[in-house]
Amino acid sequence: MPTGALYRRAMTIPAITTASLTTSIMSNKRLRTMQSIRSLSSTLFIDCPETKFRDSKSCILLLPTRPHDITMVPASTIREFVRLKSIVSMNGRLLSRDKAKLSVFDNSLLYAEGLFETLLAVDDHLVFESYHLKRLQAGAQAIGLKLPVSMKTISTWTRRTAARHPDRIKKVRLTVSSGESARWTGKQGKPQVIVAAASHVIPERPFRLLISPLRVDQDSSLRRIKTISYVLQAAALKQAVERGFDDALLLNEKNQIAEVTSANLFWVKRGRIFTPPLSAGCLEGVTRAVLLKQASRLGLMAEERDITLDRIASADEVFVSSSLKLVLAVAEISDGHRQLRFKPGPVTAALRRQFFVLAGAKER
Repeated sequence: MPTGALYRRAMTIPAITTASLTTSIMSNKRLRTMQSIRSLSSTLFIDCPETKFRDSKSCILLLPTRPHDITMVPASTIREFVRLKSIVSMNGRLLSRDKAKLSVFDNSLLYAEGLFETLLAVDDHLVFESYHLKRLQAGAQAIGLKLPVSMKTISTWTRRTAARHPDRIKKVRLTVSSGESARWTGKQGKPQVIVAAASHVIPERPFRLLISPLRVDQDSSLRRIKTISYVLQAAALKQAVERGFDDALLLNEKNQIAEVTSANLFWVKRGRIFTPPLSAGCLEGVTRAVLLKQASRLGLMAEERDITLDRIASADEVFVSSSLKLVLAVAEISDGHRQLRFKPGPVTAALRRQFFVLAGAKER
């Protein structure tokens, strides 16, 4: 077994079943295809030089069911293994996806009692991490969820998990469940901190939005908290995608624009930026908060304002903001019959460039 300078990288990675990867990847005649690897073991162990994983030309593949089978594999192939599988940790412990399990009696499953954050990671940097962790902490206080460890420890676990994924740009989901406890006792169980990192491509093509028939309750105090109860957003997104759109636009019970299912909406009129206020029922998105601060640095004025569909029709530009999209133009808003069309403009382009710089990503 390799030791010393070789670094035991990325825990265990379940074998891939994708047919396109059943091509020859190594010179070892006994292990000529991905199919033959799957026949030997369902788990792969990878050893690589610690700081050279992303750039190294080869790594060592260990097949634990046959310890004598040690062979060099192209690093690009190993990266493909990880690209198709999430890297997961639970309470700081790195696990294979198959071994990451949550109790069927966990309150997050039974009552949607839990919180989450979705972060963009570029290289080893978690974009706007402090904003995300502050919102998580505020949400925990609001619903009376006692975090099992300090925010510093949660940050360490999140960074460590993200760093194990070899892609330069990835999405990181941080979830805190309230744990398992006796039903309706008011006593909290042991919360579980779950982090999953996966490949991500920041979207480039302008979005087409379908107006959802579902309505946001703008008066609900829970609208300020990012809980795992996302059934409304999930249902609206599913309906939109099934009809060929990219996402759904949610209105509140006053028929005012609230948000997109996983993003905040902005519009531009005569060079000024507008977005619905939190009182409209939108979540206070991290990218939204940063954008409102960054606008002035670009010489732009930004303000919150209620708006209806009729009024947004006269906007010069429309765009969305989110952690995984950064800033993305909107090309169309439709109710299925009437279409409002928009063209990407200079304000959206300037903000998108600015956020790619802030994130440390490279715009395509």
